[in-house]
Amino acid sequence: MARIRKNGGQAIIEYVLMVIMVAVVIAITIRSSNTTLYQYWTGLTRQVASPCARCETPPAPDL
Repeated sequence: MARIRKNGGQAIIEYVLMVIMVAVVIAITIRSSNTTLYQYWTGLTRQVASPCARCETPPAPDL
């Protein structure tokens, strides 16, 4: 009698590995663009929330 291999678990493993790879790519993308986004939002909030027109705002923190 020939043995029949079951490949049911392989699909689950491949799915989990693919989800992990996508999560890693997204995490790397967010991490690399985080500094740029932070500088953009910091500059925008400093312009919107400036205390007065003639007041000088402190420089943004350097990441």
